[in-house]
Formats: sequence, structure tokens, C-alpha cells
Amino acid sequence: MKRILTLALSTVLVLGAATLWAQPGFHHKMGGPGGMMADHADHFEFIARALDLTDEQKAAAKKIHEETFAKAEPLMEQHRAQMEEVHTLLDGANPDATEIGQKVIAAHATGEQLKALHEAAMAKFSALLNADQQAKLKKFQEMHHDRDGDGPPGPGF
Repeated sequence: MKRILTLALSTVLVLGAATLWAQPGFHHKMGGPGGMMADHADHFEFIARALDLTDEQKAAAKKIHEETFAKAEPLMEQHRAQMEEVHTLLDGANPDATEIGQKVIAAHATGEQLKALHEAAMAKFSALLNADQQAKLKKFQEMHHDRDGDGPPGPGF
């Protein structure tokens, strides 16, 4: 009975993760096809205009973004591969809930690394801003959080 309950719980968790992966906004958050990485230049320009960044701030922000993306890109690819593996296992004849659960946990850990990179980049970026710009940035972050109902979109800003 305990094994059946464990299997059922694991299956629910895995299917929940698979459902999240299938959501349209998830790829945006992770920089997937058509997501943030595809239009990061437009996103950067929007933020630069909205915050009225100086040329020096733009140059420093661009450097932060490029450094962060260089670190995040292999993690994003790793996460994508991890989730592909989960989907392959789910589509198999006899999915092993324990194995799938371990893969989902590993993918989550990779996602947490991406989240930490994003938070570090945002801290560096915020340090470049004056008080008025920081207040505007905070409003943008709150609007983004309210719209998506979760944390940061991925690497960079």
C-alpha cells in the first residue's frame, strides 16, 4: 500500500512538472524558443528607455547581461535536456516514477541555479541605478511577478 501511495504521489508530481513545462509562458521564463533570449535586445531597449539609463549605465548593464547569459546558456541547455529526458521517460512503456522524480528534482536544481544567476545579475544592475530608477525597476518587477505569478524570467534582466 505504501509503495502504491508513493508511486501515485510521484506520478502526480511528475505530471505537474510536465504540465508546467507545457505552459506557454514557461519557455519565455527559461529562454526557450520564441522566449526571452529571442527578443532580449528589444527587452533591454525597453528597460533602458523606461528607466532613462545613461550611456554609461547602458554599457555596464549590457556587460552584466552578457556575462550572465554566458553563464546561464549552458544551464538553460542542461535544463532543456533534463526536461526532454523526463518527457522521454514519461512516454515510455513503463515509466518509473522514482527515476522520473529524480530527473525532475535534478531539473529543478538546475532551475534554481538559473534563478540565482538572475538574482545576482539583478542585484548588480540595481546597484547601477539611482533611487528613482530603482523605484521604477521595482514597479516593473512587481508587475511582472503579478502577471506571471512566479519569480524571475531567467538570466539577466
